[in-house]
Parts: sequence; structure tokens; C-alpha cells
Amino acid sequence: MSKPSRRGRSQHPDDTRMTIGEHLEDLRGCVARSLVALVVVCLPCIWLARDLLAIIARPLYLVLRDADQPESFLATGPVEPFLVYFKVVLIAGLVIAGPYIIYQLWTFVAAGLYPKERQWVYRLVPFSVGLFLAGLVFMYTLALPLSLKFLVGFSSWLKMPNAEPTALEQMLVGGGQHARTESQPCTPLMIPVVEHDPPAPPTGSIWLNEPQRRLKVRGVADTLSTPLHRDGSRAMITTHFTIGHYLSYVLVLGVAFGVAFQMPLAVLFLARSGIVPLSSLRKYRKGVILIIVIIAGVIAPPDLLSHLLLSAPMYLLFELGMLLAARQQRRAAQAPPASE
Repeated sequence: MSKPSRRGRSQHPDDTRMTIGEHLEDLRGCVARSLVALVVVCLPCIWLARDLLAIIARPLYLVLRDADQPESFLATGPVEPFLVYFKVVLIAGLVIAGPYIIYQLWTFVAAGLYPKERQWVYRLVPFSVGLFLAGLVFMYTLALPLSLKFLVGFSSWLKMPNAEPTALEQMLVGGGQHARTESQPCTPLMIPVVEHDPPAPPTGSIWLNEPQRRLKVRGVADTLSTPLHRDGSRAMITTHFTIGHYLSYVLVLGVAFGVAFQMPLAVLFLARSGIVPLSSLRKYRKGVILIIVIIAGVIAPPDLLSHLLLSAPMYLLFELGMLLAARQQRRAAQAPPASE
């Protein structure tokens, strides 16, 4: 007996029976097509990953520069930059090929759903994708810069101790004995302070780029520069992330916010299915808030600010989900009963 084609199957799952082998064959085809699409999409992403990595690193770069910390990443092994680069390629490929992969999974799952259930999926999937993207935008524009500023700022807040030894410390560990020099009058030296580098500076010219906090000199072939720091801003702890750890932090934060922004759909599903009635969600709102705080603590990175930045929108989205569930219930109550 030939296997019924996917297009020829009935819209009702009870009208078509398939063996386990046929289900596995369908699943194998969906997975194979998804993998081929992922490989095809990842090829052009090899050239885009450099710019994507710069976009991902930009929030940390701005925070480090403001805190007078080294504006660069560390690599703990010779292959770490290579692995991180191709991790970005894979992530970009998954994002771009994601709709097609979801469609392939949907063609496999839809065969076992009733028409009414499929209608719900058609309505909610675009909403779910939009919420996930909104979570990523919220993470990148607000949560990531604030959490990085808090973490890096805390390290910069720990200042170096007074390095001037006392008389006893000089006897024990030495130091503090420096040759005295006569104070010399300051020679006036005027260095141009600019907001943008000059387009064609002559060889030997020097200037200070104030926004970048870099002193630059035009050489024979290239422009040389060195970073400058605020006087007295030396911190006890130097914040120097490895590129792999920072990318993992951003990924965890992005997935956490993308999943957390699905809260309205979760509330809508619980209320519509009757698993948790809407009246119970309203009655036990304080308990729900506690659950939200616990969930945010599990999926968010282990710092207080990220926890708070995730808990607050989750609660607001919970309230939005209850509004949507109440609206849906009112529509269902006003709808005429279905004729038998």
C-alpha cells in the first residue's frame, strides 16, 4: 500500500492513519530539508559575521570606554577567535533560516492537529515570533547596556589603595624613597582637541580625539594612536572579557528575554485550555509574581540588574496576557452557539 502524500491527506487527523515508519520518514525529510537550508544560508553569513560581531560587541565597547577600561577582548587560546566567529555564523544562519525550519516542523506536526487547532497556531505563531523579536530588541537596546554598565561600573568603583607607604611600611617592604627634583615651570603645549579626525592630516601632526579619548599622531604611512584615561581613575580590578564568554553572556540574555516575552501567549493558553482559569490567575496574582521572580532568576544571567530587568517586563506581559484572555472570553461569550 502506497503512503498517502502529504497534500492528499484529509484535513481531519482521524481520517488518515500512518505507521511509525511513515512518521519517521516524514520527520527525516523535514530534518534533511532544514539542514540543507541552514547550510545554504550560512555560506553568505561567513562574510556578514564580521559586521554582526561588531554590532554585538558595540554595547560593551561603549561601556568599557566610559569606565576607562581596556576596549578590547581577550582570547585564551589560538583557535578561540575562529570558533567564536563561526558561532556567530551559525547563529545568523539559524535566525535567517528559522522561518523555513519552523515551517518544516509545522508541516510535520500539522498532520496530527484538528482544523480548529491549526487555526490557533496560524494566529499565534506570528504573534509569538513578534514577541520573541521584541524581547531581543529590548535586550539589546536596554537590558544589555544597563547590565554591562552595572557590572563594569562596579569593577571600576573598586579603586586602588593609597600607594604612599608609611614610615613602618618603608622599613618593612621599602619604597617611598624617590629622588627629589625641583619643580619646573610648565611649558605651554597646545594640542588640538577635535570631535572627528581630520580628513587629511599632514605627516607629524598630533591631535586629541575627545569622543574616542585617543591621542593620535600622523606617521609617514599610518596614523598612530594611544588611549587616554581620566587622571586618578585607575581601578583595582581591570575588566577584560574573553570574546567567548561575552558572546555566551549575550546569547543567554537574548534567549532569556525572547522566551520571557512569550508570557502573554502562555497566559492565553492556560486560560483558554482551562488548565488555570482566568479567575484563578487574578486571585493568586501575588503567587504568580513570586513564580515570575523565580523563573527570571533561573533563566537570567546571575546578576541582580539582569534579574530585575527581566522580572519587570515579564510581569507587565503577564498582565497583558490576562487582558487578552479576558477579551477572548468576552468574544466567546458573545458568539452565537454553533448549530449542530
